[in-house]
Amino acid sequence: MDVVRQWRVRAQHYRLVGEAYPGCKRKIFPPRDVRPHCATGAREPFALSGRGAVYSYSAVYDAPAGYEAQSPYVVAVVELAEGPRVTAQLAEG
Repeated sequence: MDVVRQWRVRAQHYRLVGEAYPGCKRKIFPPRDVRPHCATGAREPFALSGRGAVYSYSAVYDAPAGYEAQSPYVVAVVELAEGPRVTAQLAEG
């Protein structure tokens, strides 16, 4: 990733910042230029809580090249309390 893009998307990497649409109250992640439900551009930043439930998961035993030392690990689709689904690596905590 180039330096310019790295700084531009920094907030997305370290915080769950999506967008809220005032008309229908839907939230999306990641932020987009055009709303996927009706193709409008009206939006406002919204900090997602990070709380949610595991929607689906998979254990990875045959890791891609360069990540063999980290296997096995679990990757999940998490449905956030606000609605959007995100992919995440699960860890004990």
